[in-house]
Amino acid sequence: MSVISVSAITTAATSSAVSITTAIGIGAGGAIIAILLIMLLSSRELISASSKGSKKVLATLDSAIVPLLVVFSLTVVFQVLEIVGTIGG
Repeated sequence: MSVISVSAITTAATSSAVSITTAIGIGAGGAIIAILLIMLLSSRELISASSKGSKKVLATLDSAIVPLLVVFSLTVVFQVLEIVGTIGG
């Protein structure tokens, strides 16, 4: 194989990989964030209701929940703005 054909194959593979991850990543990212946030919030509720719940574990869960809440709320805001037509027009 020549250097030109290897370069063309590499470029084609890279561009198709980027387009696949871009198309899938945007929609799947919001769903993954929502699922992870639901799991963490339910775990936090179960641990706080338990008699063996530790403040250290709850603080650790809180440190993971707060950034996910921010990202989730921003995702919802941007989706609503996109549907209304304010952005992405």
